[in-house]
Amino acid sequence: MPFCPQCRTEYVEGTTNCADCGVPLIPVLPPERETQPDLRDLVEVWRTQGELNAQLTRSLLEANGISSMLTGESLRLTHGFTVDGLALVHILVRPGDAGRACEIIASTEGMSRCAACGFPVEDGDGTCWSCGAELET
Repeated sequence: MPFCPQCRTEYVEGTTNCADCGVPLIPVLPPERETQPDLRDLVEVWRTQGELNAQLTRSLLEANGISSMLTGESLRLTHGFTVDGLALVHILVRPGDAGRACEIIASTEGMSRCAACGFPVEDGDGTCWSCGAELET
């Protein structure tokens, strides 16, 4: 039986293209890809406090075709404020998407890029969260 490589629908013999996706069918489906990337393979592009800011940033990245993952959420749910970074939410992306993700985040209102490392920083911050460089205010 042929299968669609995109939606993974099985078709009857003699069918050559997927009715939904329009792509050519294949005889055997490859194993499904892992849904959760290995955290060791991801890089941090932004950190923020609070679910709203993290989800907004994540939505912005997803709208631009960049998959992302949030970490630190369990600590945020336990503590409503940040003490020495305890409740920060970290936004992680694949290494190949990091430059574009930083560019997208830095292009939002109230943001810019660190001159030393290129990571996004909030306007008015004194130091870069990523590299620790002093920022011009």
